[in-house]
Amino acid sequence: MNEHNPITVRLDEMVQVWKKNVLPQHTLIRWMLKPEDHRMYEGFCRLEASPHGKLDNLFVFFYTPFSNAKTYSHALLENWLHEYDDPQQKKLLASAGIKNEWDVLPFRKAVEAKDYTACDQLLPVMIQSYKNFTGQSQAHFVFSVLPKEMSSPQQFLQWLQQWMEQPKEPGTQLLVFDHVEGNFWGEVFEYYSDYSVTLKHDLRMQDAIRQIATAGAATDPYAFFRKCMFEMGEAANKKNKSLLSEWGVKAIESGKKTGDKSLLATAYITYAGMLFNFKDHELINELLDTGIRLCKQEVAAGNESIKPMLLQYYTYKGADCQIQKERKEALQWFMKAGNEAVAFGYISQAVSAYYKAWVFAEYKNWHEEKLEASKQALQLTSRLTDEEVQASEYPFMAYDYIKMKQDKDAGDSLVAEASDKMTRAYGANWQKTIEELKQNYTKKKLREANAGEIAV
Repeated sequence: MNEHNPITVRLDEMVQVWKKNVLPQHTLIRWMLKPEDHRMYEGFCRLEASPHGKLDNLFVFFYTPFSNAKTYSHALLENWLHEYDDPQQKKLLASAGIKNEWDVLPFRKAVEAKDYTACDQLLPVMIQSYKNFTGQSQAHFVFSVLPKEMSSPQQFLQWLQQWMEQPKEPGTQLLVFDHVEGNFWGEVFEYYSDYSVTLKHDLRMQDAIRQIATAGAATDPYAFFRKCMFEMGEAANKKNKSLLSEWGVKAIESGKKTGDKSLLATAYITYAGMLFNFKDHELINELLDTGIRLCKQEVAAGNESIKPMLLQYYTYKGADCQIQKERKEALQWFMKAGNEAVAFGYISQAVSAYYKAWVFAEYKNWHEEKLEASKQALQLTSRLTDEEVQASEYPFMAYDYIKMKQDKDAGDSLVAEASDKMTRAYGANWQKTIEELKQNYTKKKLREANAGEIAV
C-alpha cells in the first residue's frame, strides 16, 4: 500500500485517533464523521478486518441491513454463519493456520428457530467463541457494522441499548458509524459514557479527492480537465465570476482537446451549473443548448453512455426557466426529462424527473399538471422492483394519486396496481409509513422549489 496516497494517510490518522482514545473498558465505540465520509469508515473497518490491519484488535465487519431492534442480532448471527460456511472463507482461515472446526451449533439452532431473544444473548457469546476458535481468546475484539439499509434510527438506538445490557466478556467492543450533524446515537453514548467512546477526526476528503484527481495534470489532459473542474468550484465558492469563466473556458478547450464528447458535455453543463449563482441566463442557455445539441448528436451516433447526461441537461434547462419565472416552460423541461428517460429505458431516472415536475406543480397549485406527472410515474409501476420503489420518490406520488383517485375514480387501474406495489414494498400499513416520510421529505423539496433549487 502506498504510504503517501492521500487515502492511506487519512486511514493512518484514523488509526492514531483510535489508539489515543479507545480504552479496554469501552464496549461501544462510534466514528462520528460527516455523512459523506461513510466510505472512509467502511475503508477503516475493511482494512482492520484484513491481514493488513494496523491495530492489534481482532476485527469483523458486516453490512447486515437493519430492519428492527428485535431481529437485528438474529440477522447478524445469520450473516456471520453464512460467511463462515463460505468455502472461500474456510480457505482464508486455513491459510492463516486455523484448520480446526468452529462449533457453531448453538448459534445455528437459535438462528433456525428464529429465537430472537436468544440471539441477542448469543451475540457476545458467539464473539467469545470465535476468539477461542481463532486462538486469540485474549485479543480485543471489535464487531463493526455499517447496515446497508437502516429503516429506523430509533429502533437501532434500542438495539444499541440492548447490546449494552447484555453480559459480555472483557475486551468485546461494538463499532458503529454516526453523523456529526445527526448525532443519532448520542442518547446511548451519553447514558453509558463510562463504557463508550466517540471518535472524531476531520478527514479533509475534498483535499484528498483533489490530490488524487489532479495528480499528473501537467501532462495528462484528463487530469488537467479534472483540475479545471476543481478550480471552477473554488471560483464559484469565492463568488469570483471572472475566475470561474477563465477556468470554464479552459475546461471546454480541454474537453475538445481530448476528443472525448462525454467530457466536453460535462464541461458545458458544469460551467452552466456554476453560473446559476451569478444569474447569467444568456450564457447559461448558450452553454446548455450547445451541450444538448452535442448530446443528441452522440445519442444518434449510438453513444449510449451520454444518455443520462442529456436527461441532466433537460433538468438544468427546467431549473433555469424556473429561476427566470418561466414556470410552464420549466415544467415542460422536467416532463421532457421524464418522457425521454422512459424512452431510454431508465425507469428510476424517469420517476425522479416526474417527481421534480410533481413537486413543482404542487408548489404552484397546478392540480392538473401535478396529476399528470404522478400518472406518468405510476404507469411505470410494473417496471420498478420493490427495492427501486423504496429508493425512489415513487411512494410519494403513489400515496397522493391513490388518495385523490380512490374515492372519485374506482375504475382507475393505476390505483389498484400502485396499491399492490406499495403493500409489497412497505407492508399493509404502507400509507402510515409514507405519511411520516412525506412530511419530512416533501417539506424539504418544497423549500428547495421555493429557493429555485429543485433541479440542480
